[in-house]
Amino acid sequence: MPRLEILPMDTRAIAEFIRLGRFHFLLSGFIPFTAGALLASLLGARFTPVQFLVGYAAMAAAHLSVHYSNDYFDADADRFVETTPISGGSGVLAANPDLKPAAFRAAVVLMAVSVLIGYLFVTVYAYPVVFLVFGIAGNLLGWFYTAPPLALAYHKLGEVANMVTFGLLMPGAGYFVAAGTLDAAFFAFALPLCLYGLVFITSVEIPDMEGDIAGGKRTLVARKGRIFGFSLIALAATLATAVLTLYALTGVFAPVDFRPVALVSLIPLVIALWGFSHRCAGRAGALPYAVANIVGYFAFQGLVVIYFALVATQA
Repeated sequence: MPRLEILPMDTRAIAEFIRLGRFHFLLSGFIPFTAGALLASLLGARFTPVQFLVGYAAMAAAHLSVHYSNDYFDADADRFVETTPISGGSGVLAANPDLKPAAFRAAVVLMAVSVLIGYLFVTVYAYPVVFLVFGIAGNLLGWFYTAPPLALAYHKLGEVANMVTFGLLMPGAGYFVAAGTLDAAFFAFALPLCLYGLVFITSVEIPDMEGDIAGGKRTLVARKGRIFGFSLIALAATLATAVLTLYALTGVFAPVDFRPVALVSLIPLVIALWGFSHRCAGRAGALPYAVANIVGYFAFQGLVVIYFALVATQA
């Protein structure tokens, strides 16, 4: 295991080290975090922008730590994977194996920063210590996604870990920062988000199937194939829309009108059904539909945040 001493890096190495962090993918955590916080606000929670930013900083550090740790522990497996815009890691360590110690150090330091910020948040805002526990759990889940001995992605649990991360932990942290608790309303909101988390991770696995098989990753797509993956994505998107439609019709989130949310859910649903109708076992043919699913996922999440924000400003 690498030691934690600081080593100097040249300019090129620094640029590669930054690319290794895949900072643009922090958006995949920021959007559900924001959605959770805005929903809590619309349901009556009172919090400040500073609270929001400090709370997110703790989760952002944890999320960034995962980027470095995943590439570090996936370095051997990623040798078999061709990087795409949505999958395959950063590809940095395959070309720059000398950066592996720096990646490990960054992951550890960022985890420590995340826990420290979480502790400061709980102390300054007098929040229940369970928020800190929430943050620690998120860090551990991210670390052991690829790190031994658990290596969840290598032991048939990668999909569950992603559903928990993007369906519960990230939006739950946002909701907790705003409301100071997690209630029945949040867990109802988390159900379709968990389903979208399954859409997300399965879409990411589709281009990497051959590489994951060669690298020993036991993902659902590696075990059952791309046709199964597209079928699962279509099922998950259909169930998510059904749940959101039920919420819209029953008004369970009153005074928040969920009809626009249900309407927006048609975007990832239509894309998922389009991919299902063109499902194929080959990588080249499947890649455009996997990418489209990711675009649909972000479109839904982003539009929901915009809708919540507009309602909040009008209120």
